[in-house]
Amino acid sequence: MFLCVILLSLASSCGRGFVKKKTPTTTTEQESQEVDTFHLNQDYLGLVNDHRIKLGLTPLTYHSYIEEVAKSHSFSMAIRSKPFGHLGFSSRCRRLKNRLGSINYCGEIVAMKQKDIRSVFQAWLDSPEHRQEIENPFSSHTGLGIAKDDKGNIYWTQMFVDLR
Repeated sequence: MFLCVILLSLASSCGRGFVKKKTPTTTTEQESQEVDTFHLNQDYLGLVNDHRIKLGLTPLTYHSYIEEVAKSHSFSMAIRSKPFGHLGFSSRCRRLKNRLGSINYCGEIVAMKQKDIRSVFQAWLDSPEHRQEIENPFSSHTGLGIAKDDKGNIYWTQMFVDLR
């Protein structure tokens, strides 16, 4: 409690949620809001794994580095340094392979503007291509990256890998 009071007086904020992060550009500074995803990732992983278990699939294991790579892509889309989509996907997979070693599979799904994890999960399930990625039996690990742009739009990236 004492530490929180000290941090409160220093930062004028003590708690979780959206944190503003400024990113310099060549002509101006754009604001983007990065999302604290620890609890969101755990809740989302529960949704995904409940779905996979109902289908007889192996549950996915959360991996913080996969989340970090997914979050960097969501952040890039939120600050508009990359267009919405999968530009740079092979580079993200290479980055994961360089850090995690042998990867037998790498996949990714993206979304934007859904306001919460249930909405994005349902949107992905409603899309045959995205559902296929969520239900891929060759995936063993995952991470969800979330970032918010200066207009309040949320960018979602989920990456899947097989580390078995």
